[in-house]
Amino acid sequence: MTNSLFFNQVQENENNREILRVLEQYALDNPTEQLYLITAPLSEQKYQYEYENNALVILSPKHKIIFLDLANSKEKFEEYCEDFIEDLSSLSDKYNYKQHIGRPRKWKNKLIAYEENIPTDINDFLNNHAITDSNLRRKVELLISLLIGSINDIEKVGVDTPETLLEKVKKNIILFDGDQTRFIYKDFHKKTVSIQGLSGTGKTELLLHKLKELYIKDDDTKIFFTCHNKTLAKNLKDRIPKFFDFMKVEKQIEWNERLWVNIAWGSEKYPNTGIYSYICDFYNIPFMRYRYGIGYKEIFTEALKYIDKIKDNDEFEYAFDYVLIDERQDFPKEFFELCEKVTKKQVYIAGDIFQDIWDNTGDDELEVDIVLNRCYRTDPRTLMFAHALGMGLFEDKKLNWLSDTQWKEIGYSINREQDRIMCLSREPIRRFEELELEEIPSMIIEKQTSITQIIELLQKIKDENPTVEPDDIAIIIVDDNKSIYEFIDKLAYRISEKLGWEANRAYDTKTKIENTVFVSNRNNVKGLEFPFVICITGRIKDGYRYRNSLYTMLTRSFIQSYLLVTNDEGIEAQKDGLNIINKRQCIQTIEPTEEEKETIRQTVIKMRQDRTKSYDEFLNRIFDDMNIPKNCRKKLKKGLIDFEIEEFNEEQTKHYIEQNKKFCK
Repeated sequence: MTNSLFFNQVQENENNREILRVLEQYALDNPTEQLYLITAPLSEQKYQYEYENNALVILSPKHKIIFLDLANSKEKFEEYCEDFIEDLSSLSDKYNYKQHIGRPRKWKNKLIAYEENIPTDINDFLNNHAITDSNLRRKVELLISLLIGSINDIEKVGVDTPETLLEKVKKNIILFDGDQTRFIYKDFHKKTVSIQGLSGTGKTELLLHKLKELYIKDDDTKIFFTCHNKTLAKNLKDRIPKFFDFMKVEKQIEWNERLWVNIAWGSEKYPNTGIYSYICDFYNIPFMRYRYGIGYKEIFTEALKYIDKIKDNDEFEYAFDYVLIDERQDFPKEFFELCEKVTKKQVYIAGDIFQDIWDNTGDDELEVDIVLNRCYRTDPRTLMFAHALGMGLFEDKKLNWLSDTQWKEIGYSINREQDRIMCLSREPIRRFEELELEEIPSMIIEKQTSITQIIELLQKIKDENPTVEPDDIAIIIVDDNKSIYEFIDKLAYRISEKLGWEANRAYDTKTKIENTVFVSNRNNVKGLEFPFVICITGRIKDGYRYRNSLYTMLTRSFIQSYLLVTNDEGIEAQKDGLNIINKRQCIQTIEPTEEEKETIRQTVIKMRQDRTKSYDEFLNRIFDDMNIPKNCRKKLKKGLIDFEIEEFNEEQTKHYIEQNKKFCK
């Protein structure tokens, strides 16, 4: 049993062994309390002290920063504390905290405690150093954030306690938990390090912090940061310079010399456009272009064969020192094998554990070093509803089912009741300090009748949150057909007319724009988050990709997600399921029989095989299987799109073709 909020950076020795054991037990007994044990600031490797093996610094929100002397050397302990606070002041100055929280002489008497004796009762010990004043609590959290490297934008979060709900959310002080801190600072003695987390657990942000640590470590390190999605790759490349500036990285970014950020495939003529194209150019191996039947698995398998031959040569040269991969679930295992073989030091991989488990049928074990299942972005009620909706848990026919181990991996506790009724619950977490959100409905599902209803909903959000800005809201059209763009045009006009806000058509801009309402289809939202999210769909379909999109879109919110459904046939089951989540804080579902579980498993296997193909490849395979003449295929494809048949849903697609193939003769 471990506490994911507990982090211990301290090397064990004779002086600290007993107190470390006591504090670790305290963390296990108090799993909702964050606790960090350090001897030097984590965020700067340069800080070292003679006495640090004989002292301990205890950090916990709502408590003073506690310096504990373990060797009873008063003079050396005082020097250690003075040097440590001086370095903390330097960090405060570096990240512009000092002008908000002041110099140490203004806060150290209120926020720092010195203890010369090892405590006999750890509960009394910590209670004696508790802070009750909310403004002082914010200051100590800001100081902790400096020491653990979880740097906040002090201009945005401020030092004063915010008052309104929205301001409390937007000005929340972010502190990495123990697992997040371990990923950034722990030395993993292995070639490939994998981190898996639910949507909203900060995976991409952690990769950026890891990138910063690796980039400043040496002057000639070569790093490739890659992912599958072009929009995400563009966002990452735009974010990194801003992130480096914010983190006060003094080294200049040497693009395409020390740091590459791009998609996995790329272009044959332009090696820097993808990690595969770069590897092909670097090792002078054939580049496989995209064509029917050629996907990630094929190109990476072929590249591996060439690399294995080259590695037999004693003079093999590594292409990179480090590779960072986001969205693990988008790649086959051959990709990770290839990256490991062309990387000298380490490969870091981050992925959505829910997506990975969704695609995994039990044939492959997931090797994961750190699992993040505490979602700090999305309300647990919204997360539970999104999982249930995505997997069809409220319906008789489930789309997917997980083993008990997998349920636990994504943060659920299991309670089996009579008649195969199962309740899946999550440990409650305080996402925002001093803020109770339980009384506020986090997830709302309604029938959508008109654009006027959407405008009224926006006005309601505005009335209930006077400080709301247009870019606090995302409107996502989950369906994907031509008619949605006409709908968006009408909606954007009404938003401007009734609310005086401009709409950002993100499917064109590919980015979030300040002071505009984010409006998009489902393809341009990855990596983004908003206080309020409104998802709109014609009807709730059964397709895997569609349900997966619903899960992803609904979990973009901090405060509330709305699901508006035009055709509300069948949504009563979803509403009933949501009511149980709100009342019992659990997903109530019927566990499938073993036979049903095997049927689900086989269906998921087939879905996974189709996943690497384009929609055209998927359709051509079905057209070939059904002997559809080539002169009919274009018309049938148009009909499939116009009638909103779920993409990659083989059963629905074949049924439509069978019913309509006679009309194209």
